[in-house]
Amino acid sequence: MNIQKLLPLFFAALVVSSAEAAVNTDNLSVYSFQRTEAATLDASKSYMKQFLPYEYSDRLAIPETNIVRYVSARDPNTTFEHNVATGDLSFNRNFSRYLGSFVPKLPTTDSALKYANLFLEQNKLLPANPEELKVAHVGGLRSTSILSTGRAGPVVDKLVTITYSRELNGVPVIGTGSKLVVNIGDSGEVIGVTRRWRELDKPVRLSSSEILSEKEALELSNRQILSEFGEKSRVEVLQTQIAYFDNNGETLQPVFAFQTKIQLADQKLPTVEYISVIPAMRKPIENLNLTQADPTAFKLIQSGSSTIPGESDRTSD
Repeated sequence: MNIQKLLPLFFAALVVSSAEAAVNTDNLSVYSFQRTEAATLDASKSYMKQFLPYEYSDRLAIPETNIVRYVSARDPNTTFEHNVATGDLSFNRNFSRYLGSFVPKLPTTDSALKYANLFLEQNKLLPANPEELKVAHVGGLRSTSILSTGRAGPVVDKLVTITYSRELNGVPVIGTGSKLVVNIGDSGEVIGVTRRWRELDKPVRLSSSEILSEKEALELSNRQILSEFGEKSRVEVLQTQIAYFDNNGETLQPVFAFQTKIQLADQKLPTVEYISVIPAMRKPIENLNLTQADPTAFKLIQSGSSTIPGESDRTSD
């Protein structure tokens, strides 16, 4: 199961393994998420009052999707989402004043990290085991505009974005789940948070016989890539990594992630960067569902940034 250009941020946050060096597949486990009862509408309203105190929480309702959504009638950029089944939570606030020519006074990276950590701690959004939380990426959002002359206006840094991921015994967790994203604005103001995090039960250790060898996984990866890009394509493996995969399903299971460069049969075409994700278990206990993940979450994690709706923007590194 693979997807073209799947979250390059994975590798930006991982310890690089060369294509020649074997990755360590010892001491891998399967993790199940703790089962909790679905939250009530009162829980959603409580979050609304906590993070958007000037909005009208009486408009909230739980639809069939279990995702409570809210868009402010006064400011469409002020939003709220709460998945009562999984606990996923996100909100954006005070975006309106960041539109146009406003130039915020943004904190340094170190200061932004302190603001983000303090906000998460004070609002009880940190994981039960803070050791699992790792800074994956520090990025941001830049905006430009078109002047009356038709030329591009100045580029303005609008936000600093801190993206956190999960790590279990030195092994990174990739996928749409196990993520925390905090947007920091003017003078350290927290503009928005996305939290996709569920607590884990005790892991079940896997024996070596249950795990594919790197060679076997690479053969599966090559087979899949050639079936998608053509038998005459050439595949170069740039990096290999063992990780756990969280697709907001029932478990975290180990995977091989191969960062590759593909030259198509037509030599005139440019090479394609492709990340191939292969289940590490000989008998995977859950489908990875790589192509069924939330596209908004994929974009968010891929760029390490959020976007301000309705405004021309580009993310910074």
